[in-house]
Amino acid sequence: MNKIIYGNAYDYCEKKAGEIEGRFQLIYLDPPYNTKRKRGARKSYNDTNSNWAQNMRDVIVNAHKALKKEGFLAVSINQMELFNLKPVIDTVFCAECFIGLFPVKIRHKDRQLMINATFHDVYEYLLIYRKEKSTRFFCESKVADPRKFVYKINILDDSPQKKHIAGKQIEIFKPEQYEIVKQDECTTGCFRRYIIAGKLKTANWSGEWYENYLADMGTDLLIKVHGLEQEGLGYRWFITSNEKRKSGVYFQSLLNAGRPILPTNDLDFTDEVTNIYKEGGAGCDYKDSKKPEKLLGFLLDICTRENDEVMDMYGGSGTTLACCIKKNRKCTIIDNSKSAYEIMKTRVRNMRNGLDIDGVKYEFECEEEEI
Repeated sequence: MNKIIYGNAYDYCEKKAGEIEGRFQLIYLDPPYNTKRKRGARKSYNDTNSNWAQNMRDVIVNAHKALKKEGFLAVSINQMELFNLKPVIDTVFCAECFIGLFPVKIRHKDRQLMINATFHDVYEYLLIYRKEKSTRFFCESKVADPRKFVYKINILDDSPQKKHIAGKQIEIFKPEQYEIVKQDECTTGCFRRYIIAGKLKTANWSGEWYENYLADMGTDLLIKVHGLEQEGLGYRWFITSNEKRKSGVYFQSLLNAGRPILPTNDLDFTDEVTNIYKEGGAGCDYKDSKKPEKLLGFLLDICTRENDEVMDMYGGSGTTLACCIKKNRKCTIIDNSKSAYEIMKTRVRNMRNGLDIDGVKYEFECEEEEI
């Protein structure tokens, strides 16, 4: 169920603590930037808060509690408070859970409209964290080339030496107990061969494991390590070095092949921002801080899957809600501004009636609540 909440995000989280704890896959924050100047189309909003850092910490604490253990936090900010905000989040999430800084280009460098500014600021930023440091973004995969999977491992004497190392069971075969055959083409049970050198020694899980635990075990040993290919065979093969080949080797099965296409932190939404006032349809023009749907769509794609729950504690024009509906996620969105609340309700009506910029009529459930 989607929800639009009118009220203070901190109060809502405190009131619903038991209900929302560990619930959300993604929490997105687009807080006031504390620019120390008046903002908005008519300069009616004074963006100054002497307690900004403490207020943000209170919000971040609640966000951490509300996230699932495999969840993500993404926070929009500009350069005014960027270097103050990261230490605040680090105290709650810990620095090891910081994924990265994503610059977001929102203005064309030649379209300079603020003639009284000291410089033309074209970027905002995303700080992205994960609740647990082992969590990874959701990525599409590049399909593996089967022509490279041509090595066959034949066991001639199935009586290996067995050990437990670093919590994993291993089986050790001497040179006379196995053979490696390179075939002309990939067949069932074939592997791709990787030499453990360069980055594979220091930035690859299998390469690091070999260097840490197997490299000094002997010469030309075939070693089967259970638990290093959990999504494939359930084990991974290694061969130790010899006098001719100074590096170790590991073999990858086709079941676990395919390289993830990683997201980049080179985000450019200048073209979208130019027409952002149209997003959501009539009545949804939110001056001075409206985020493009393409930005929230990017976050939803890398941090969530269909039917996951998302929370936005500074709802604004309702972009997060709209993107969640369009991508089949569930959204709880909160704002303490009455005008923002009305804009979000208008955006929902427009989406149901096909009056959004895309002209599509969406069917969805959405509750409205005032606290």
